[in-house]
Amino acid sequence: ANVTYDLQWRETMRDLLDMLELDPPQDEDEEEAFQHFSYLYIKYVQIFKNLEDCYDQHVHPQKRIDVKEVLEAVIGRMLEIKEYLVKLSGLKFINFDDILVDLKLIPETLELPVPRYFVDERQKDLMLREKLVQTLIASRDADKEPESDADGGGLSIEDAIRIVQVSERGRQGKQRARFMKEIRKQEELERRMREVGQPETDPDSAAVVIQKLFRGFKTMKQARLMREEELVFIGMKEPEPKPREIDPICRQHDIRARRKIIQAQNKDEYEEALVNIRRKIYDDEGVDMREQMMDKIRQWFVHFREQNEAFPEYPDEDLGGSVFIFDPPPVLEDEDEDEDDKKDDKKKDAKKDDKKKGKDDEEEDDGPKELPVSQFVLRMQACTEKFCQVWQDRDESQNFAQKYDAELIREALRPGVRDEIRIKEVDNVMREELENLKLAVEKGKKKGKKKGKKKGKKGKKGKKGKGKKGPKDLTPDRTMDSLIKELVDKDILQLPPKVGIRDFVGHYKNLDAVEQKALDPVIPDPSMAQIRQSVVEQLILPLGSLAVHQQAPYVNKALLYGPKGTGKSLLAHAIARETGSNFINLSARNLDPGAPGSGKIKYPDKKGANSAVMMLHMAFKVAKALAPSVMLLDEAEWTFVADKKKVKAQWPGEKPPSRFLKDFLKEAKFLKEMDRILIVGTSSRPHLCEKGDLKKFNAFFKEYKLFIPPPDYASLQLLWKTLLLRHGAILTDAFDIQTLSWICKTQGYTAGAIDTVVTKVLTQRRIQRLPIKPLTHIEFIPHLAKVDPVYEQDYAPLQAWTLKNNPQGKGEDRPKKATADKKGKDAGKKKKK
Repeated sequence: ANVTYDLQWRETMRDLLDMLELDPPQDEDEEEAFQHFSYLYIKYVQIFKNLEDCYDQHVHPQKRIDVKEVLEAVIGRMLEIKEYLVKLSGLKFINFDDILVDLKLIPETLELPVPRYFVDERQKDLMLREKLVQTLIASRDADKEPESDADGGGLSIEDAIRIVQVSERGRQGKQRARFMKEIRKQEELERRMREVGQPETDPDSAAVVIQKLFRGFKTMKQARLMREEELVFIGMKEPEPKPREIDPICRQHDIRARRKIIQAQNKDEYEEALVNIRRKIYDDEGVDMREQMMDKIRQWFVHFREQNEAFPEYPDEDLGGSVFIFDPPPVLEDEDEDEDDKKDDKKKDAKKDDKKKGKDDEEEDDGPKELPVSQFVLRMQACTEKFCQVWQDRDESQNFAQKYDAELIREALRPGVRDEIRIKEVDNVMREELENLKLAVEKGKKKGKKKGKKKGKKGKKGKKGKGKKGPKDLTPDRTMDSLIKELVDKDILQLPPKVGIRDFVGHYKNLDAVEQKALDPVIPDPSMAQIRQSVVEQLILPLGSLAVHQQAPYVNKALLYGPKGTGKSLLAHAIARETGSNFINLSARNLDPGAPGSGKIKYPDKKGANSAVMMLHMAFKVAKALAPSVMLLDEAEWTFVADKKKVKAQWPGEKPPSRFLKDFLKEAKFLKEMDRILIVGTSSRPHLCEKGDLKKFNAFFKEYKLFIPPPDYASLQLLWKTLLLRHGAILTDAFDIQTLSWICKTQGYTAGAIDTVVTKVLTQRRIQRLPIKPLTHIEFIPHLAKVDPVYEQDYAPLQAWTLKNNPQGKGEDRPKKATADKKGKDAGKKKKK
């Protein structure tokens, strides 16, 4: 109900007020600061979840605007605190087990949901874009010639029918023989009974036997039901599926869908009311606003003439017109006189700063400094103040349907209407009136050199600083639709599979902190839930929200590496789907899909319209124009490998994939802070890059490198269960998931291998026979034996590469300190010389 989410919003805002009193801490050492910020992070995660739920289900349009504003501020502050905790601890994955135990919370408290408004608010645009791409794909596939069968055909229809007939006759014969065998057995039993004869039984003794059997059966049934209820209660068994009519989860989904419809209706009414009320304010109050502003400007004319014995110059439109007359900025009297002195002081300070750079670098490496005042904290404070002033004590007893509030709309629109009248009407009239006053006063006097002054001002306006030059537009005469069509035709702009971040299945390790202390100084591999949380925090949240992307820490180049089948491509697809991004596949295998001599390579030329330079330009141009966008570099190591011998020996394509590396790095270099583009590289063999290639590889993905290991035992249990239910299996008590999970853990099977096995076993025929023949774990073992696990010789190079190029602990910062010390020593030697 509306009251439920309204109460939840109010409670969350009260919690946020309490948190703002503790954020940030003052005068604490590193250990206390870490504990304090860890507590703040957990609380902000809880607040974020509540606000996201409120924003998704609130139907009041004006409340939703305020909830979204504070929600984005909480997301930004949460990301800032997490980044500070990472710097403070030196660990990429932080375990909050001790604090969660103190707060009596479960590890799932830290699970971050992806805000649903990332996609919901752009649902219409995303549907139109998806239909456009599907139409272009269909037209592309229709133009393609069907590939001829390599085998020259298969069985003829007559041969296929003959094989089916033989198999069916054999099946019928076996079934008839089985029936005849049962009939003969029954006849033999009846014959023996006739020969022996059946003794007469006493009715009382027969009744006693029946009673014993019935009571035993009833007691065993009650005990079995009680045991199943207990197992369901403690979470060791899934509850039986309920009919949709009485299932509370299905009812909740239906209610949410209905509230979404009401939400859209209220939003449309609110947007229509904005136009109508704005027009009414202009008609009713516009004349009074105009007269008041004109009187105020005339008073300014008179006051300025009394002080300076001349009329002022009317402010230009570029500077805001008469806005400073009504809201003058705080200007110091001696500001103009001190400008030159400040410039000289800046030059002197710059020289001093250059001398102190070595010392400052050493001090910075000693440890993270205190956080400055965050803009997100200021925004949260402003939001809480607005909540207390507007919503906390507001009487909404007459607004049961949660429609828009007309009085709040008037208060919000009046400043905008006033500015519109001032700019479009008042400024033009008063500028002409000022010129007339000047002509009337200066009539009969000699005219001053006004033209020269105007020319001087024009000259000042003409001076503009030179900014950084961006990449040259190679397609200035082409429309965006034509670029999209070409990228779709070349299978570069794709529709990602419909997967979400929840499809990356995995549990938290309940003993993360204990394992970390036991293995110290070796850092254990992260759990699947920690990987999922890291992707949401650092990749999805900044990409999905423009307000968060502008001020919060963000990443625009990310590397996901690990053994094959661990879910790297799934995460890339999930990022694109969860944020509603365009998906541009720039993988080397996608651009060169054929064998040598097949002629399937895309953009083979070095120059011109069919070159890699043109393709990259179009891809980045479309990605920037239709942001947010995700660019995928599958098998990213091949894009950076320049060793001709290695490429010739192992690359299966026509041309070396590094042919477009130079232009790709050039385009990526010109990405700006406002560009919501994420380049995701996936790799199962990053160790192929060596020497100079490795240097470029690490430099490109230095912002974010995430190692994805095979799933642990707890995650494997959840993975087996999820995949079986997703494919339509019915699990019974006889199905041993623990055994399958232990086999996969010890042998090194990945999630991709398990998915392949489940797909092979659970065919349509096997699913239909499940009520007759229940599924057993033994059926999966032969198929597991046919799938390749992650062998030690494949996994060891990944671990070695991780320790050297992407350490999970404090070792990553050591090279920076060493280089800083060397710089300081070199500077000291130069001074002595």
